[in-house]
Amino acid sequence: MSQPGAGGAAASRTGDGLILAIALLLTFGTLYRLWPVLAGPPALAAFFMTEDGYLMLTVARNIALGLGMSVAEGTIPTNGVQPLQTFLSAIPFRLTGGDKISALTGVHLLHGAIALAGAFACRAFAARLLAPRDAAPIWPWAVALLWFLGPLLVRHSMNGLETGLVTLMVLLTLLLFLRVLERGASAGAAARLGLGALCGLTFLARNDTAFLIVPLYLAWAADGLFRQRTGLKVTARRILPAGLMTLAVAAPWLLNNLVRFGALVPISGTAQRLSAEFGQNADLLPAKLFEHAFPMLPVPVPLEATALTLPLFTIVMVGVLGAFLWRMLRHMTPAACIVALVCLAYGAALCVYYGLWFGAPHFLSRYLAPLAPLLITASLAAALELGRVLRRPALPGQLLAGGGLGLCVVLLGLAFLPRPPGEGHRQVVDWVAENVPEQAWVGAVQTGTLGYWHDRTINLDGKVNPAALEARKREGHVLNYLVESEIDYIVDWQGVGGWVERPEAAGGFAEAFELVLRDREANLSVMRRREPRLP
Repeated sequence: MSQPGAGGAAASRTGDGLILAIALLLTFGTLYRLWPVLAGPPALAAFFMTEDGYLMLTVARNIALGLGMSVAEGTIPTNGVQPLQTFLSAIPFRLTGGDKISALTGVHLLHGAIALAGAFACRAFAARLLAPRDAAPIWPWAVALLWFLGPLLVRHSMNGLETGLVTLMVLLTLLLFLRVLERGASAGAAARLGLGALCGLTFLARNDTAFLIVPLYLAWAADGLFRQRTGLKVTARRILPAGLMTLAVAAPWLLNNLVRFGALVPISGTAQRLSAEFGQNADLLPAKLFEHAFPMLPVPVPLEATALTLPLFTIVMVGVLGAFLWRMLRHMTPAACIVALVCLAYGAALCVYYGLWFGAPHFLSRYLAPLAPLLITASLAAALELGRVLRRPALPGQLLAGGGLGLCVVLLGLAFLPRPPGEGHRQVVDWVAENVPEQAWVGAVQTGTLGYWHDRTINLDGKVNPAALEARKREGHVLNYLVESEIDYIVDWQGVGGWVERPEAAGGFAEAFELVLRDREANLSVMRRREPRLP
């Protein structure tokens, strides 16, 4: 016969054990993200950082040096980045006087702090969507930890870009929106205006969050008109000031884009769409959604859209989202249901836009990463509902959470070992450092890594160079632009070596530039102007 209070003591020990496990996993995830800081160069420069991440850091460094949003040693103004993360990333460069190595320590610390804040925001978000049917604290923490430790999500949140920040901002916006909905008429002007300002900041984190902000305001208006029945005038009086606040926060960026660059959308997005074919990414969507719903199971590229895996991932995601919708309609509070619908509308819009009208399929996982908190919550909710059907309420959820977290730790420790991986552009940087005169200008299609380490680098794909983008739009190539430019060297992956053989190269380009190196094994090509512009 058990002693009095034995059950309470056992429950207390279980609770203490869970708190310790959560703390250990958060610590592990944080230290893993800060591995480059602990390891120092070359990990500091190579681990996590991507080509586009370096591109954003180049602009951030120029801001810190007083050169504005620019590339190519401050000579080319650009808007080919997301502004909020770029300005935040400028802080470490400002504090270090623009030092390219030491500032990376601050960049990693900044991204690590954003990711940690994102884990707590993810927990709060999951707690509101899972309650009241599953109010146990462990389930929201399971969602947060799966997000925090998912190998792909770790990389996306630490790659020098805005993915971690936009995920955090989306979660904060949805949480504040939920609070405003729950308070109804008692939500004060400060809360409503705060929501408007937060929507504006979220847009500055990434402009595709317009797909979140528009349905949020539509849902807010519908809630006032049909659920709270406050009438048109009262609803408008509550919502319009918040909408104006959103526009006030976003307007400087939009006006800058329109006045200086001729379009509301940053030139990076326009450049990436130039080579897009309608629907080219659609078959990748099920795999990308699957690996964000189950972050312990990153999908190898060869298996993303085969005849077997495409229907499999589709069936799994339809089942997960179907179970989540069933749960939402039957068990969520009205306010939580509205927030979930807004989030689902945001996800659907992202899938349509990036699946049908955008190029760059290799970026699709990153574009959809802000949906991961919702998708992980949905997968756990589906597991819990399956447990009720099987009359083992907690078992599927425990298997998903426990097994998933264990697999995440194993993958981070083994498959994603903390070592400086081959970033793919170092050979380009090294060749330029060893062979190009200090004052010479270098051109490249991929100028993120190269442009960070070599200031006098001019972008050729148009992502941050308006002149190159205009040449691509007008002629379909940049060969004539190169002839007229001050570029003396073209250094990039081996594919650019084929430019001298293109029909458009006959005459001007072929006469101006010669191929001096094409090393397929090293993935490196070099072309040099026959008569250098600089002595």
